Amino acid sequence: VSYAQTKHPELTKYVSSCKSPMEMFGTVIKEHFKSRDAMDNKTTISVAVMPCTAKKAEAAREEFTRNDIPDVDYVITTTELVKMIKEIGIQFNELESEATDMPFSLYSGAGVIFGVTGGVTEAVIRRVVEDKSQQVLKDIEFLGVRGLEGVKVCELPMGENVLKIGIVSGLGNAERLIEKIESGEEHFDFVEV
Repeated sequence: VSYAQTKHPELTKYVSSCKSPMEMFGTVIKEHFKSRDAMDNKTTISVAVMPCTAKKAEAAREEFTRNDIPDVDYVITTTELVKMIKEIGIQFNELESEATDMPFSLYSGAGVIFGVTGGVTEAVIRRVVEDKSQQVLKDIEFLGVRGLEGVKVCELPMGENVLKIGIVSGLGNAERLIEKIESGEEHFDFVEV
């Protein structure tokens, strides 16, 4: 969003109005525990572990605060978490298994895939296809929208139309794709960056 706002303000009208999954969950967890926090005179702190350092700037954006309280209080990268785990010597293979706290142990397959490049696109495709049979959902998985390649393109038949979808990893690749779209060389119905 910041990239579009600063480098391509003409594109901001096409940016989804939805919060990122990180920001959505930060809001949900604070709302979920709000009444308990008030009774116990406590404050829920939301810490996000994310692969991208840009999430730190996202969490600091003013629109993701309510009453001067951020929806996500802290963001650490996965690299930072791995370093912390190594520094204190946690050995995961020596830990006892335990259940995830309810209600957040309940999840959908679409929710799990949000964390990979192309995951948002796959979740959207799963939602919009009319036929939700196991085979169709498996076919969607094999459209090749997930992964780390710079730019992926897939076409999805939707009734009489074919949607052209682009998935971009990295801002350099995003810039190149924007240039192709603006020049008329490419057209997409949906792009995930």
